[in-house]
Amino acid sequence: MAYRDLRQFMAVLEKKGLLVRVKAEVDPAWEINGVTNKLAVEQGPAVLFENVKGHKVPVLAGAIGTVKHLALALEMDSLGGKEMATEWVRRTEHPIPPKSVKTGPCKENILTGDKADINAIFPPVQWHEEDGGPFVGTLGLVVTKDPETGVQNAGMYRMMYRTKNETGLLMCYGQHGQRHLQKWQRLYPGKPMPVAVAIGTEPAYLLAAASKLSHPPGEDDYVGGLRQEPLELVKCETCHLQVPATAEIILEGEVRPEQLEPDGPFGEYPGYMAAERSANVFHLKVITHRSNPIFHGQREGWPSEGNILWWLGLEGLAYSKLKKIPGVVDVHAPLPACCFKLIVSVRKSWPGYVNEIIQSVWGDVELAYFFKNVVVVDEDVDVRNPAHVEWAIATHVQPDRDIMIAPRCPELGLDPSQPISRRGWTAKWGVDATMPVEEYRAEGAEPPALCNDPHIKARVEAQWQKYGINL
Repeated sequence: MAYRDLRQFMAVLEKKGLLVRVKAEVDPAWEINGVTNKLAVEQGPAVLFENVKGHKVPVLAGAIGTVKHLALALEMDSLGGKEMATEWVRRTEHPIPPKSVKTGPCKENILTGDKADINAIFPPVQWHEEDGGPFVGTLGLVVTKDPETGVQNAGMYRMMYRTKNETGLLMCYGQHGQRHLQKWQRLYPGKPMPVAVAIGTEPAYLLAAASKLSHPPGEDDYVGGLRQEPLELVKCETCHLQVPATAEIILEGEVRPEQLEPDGPFGEYPGYMAAERSANVFHLKVITHRSNPIFHGQREGWPSEGNILWWLGLEGLAYSKLKKIPGVVDVHAPLPACCFKLIVSVRKSWPGYVNEIIQSVWGDVELAYFFKNVVVVDEDVDVRNPAHVEWAIATHVQPDRDIMIAPRCPELGLDPSQPISRRGWTAKWGVDATMPVEEYRAEGAEPPALCNDPHIKARVEAQWQKYGINL
């Protein structure tokens, strides 16, 4: 059974000892930052701050802060890493359209006019000491609609508090929300675009919004596939957008495409402070929320909940695209690499095959902004075992033959290896770490055989208890 809402997921986490409640008063200016940072580093439980100084609304963080939490969120806790990625692809390849309902818990309270005040639902959390201010949207799921196709998108974009009815809204180039805004500006010049923000949703919606998914369909359909049940949506009060009926908080408003204001700095997912930059402005019109709402946010950085949220989705997207190429065996995006690195295992099929795999990643409109390093290994190398991959690189690679560099490629502007003046562009490098079979055969030889004695290993494994060694 899919989770109906965030509260049901929290109850499961708490039952399994994966959520703790902090009843002591915490200062949103620094304490929530410190506690969530420590829990992320130590792979600890989710935390609900029930007593936030100066505010009545509790703050939830770390709900999907570890791979174990992620597996529970998708009810995949009985699966291993490769099986989870495969199941993600299977579910997203079978999307289920959402179900429209007349109303839902997110409509229990409707704030309009002067009562539509962000301060009513947002404890002013300073997620990093050097942030430009409190950020309302670290897990605010921004809903927009393609003005040409009518397909909705839900994306996770940062939103810095500005006033009681304004926030920043940073939608980077290449993201669906930004594409919708560009189309809107072309089709309806001078008019603001409707935007809604859902905060505190059931976990599959959060994961879909954080991931990179091909359109059409939109995230609403993908959520149905992930949760294996239709998502219930309800129409906004002020526009045609539809939002999750069981969300904790909904912000309804609009964005003027031509209006850009300074935003940040902000501690971003690679683990570094991102400098101030220009962002759109979200103008709030209406707030709807559940009674006794829970505010859901996160401290970005590394490690953090943000890296977990979109890791499986991006890996799954890469696998779903590359598996169409004959010979691709497995695909893995190592979590510590912050989605900058992709490892692909293959059964080489023709000369130049590995280079084509690497270029397929760099040339894809949805993958190109992320993976600056692609490593290709043979099918017998476990892409999820760092030791196996390091061995393949060390024993199969000649740098002048097997490393490909592509200059001036696009990226999201968050890669700390580039100075600020060059952000948005990056060089990319691919590594052919497969055994150079063609090179050997061109000289009339065969590559050396592995010395791992698999049959003896299997016999020993079968009677391991005999040796009295606990591992």
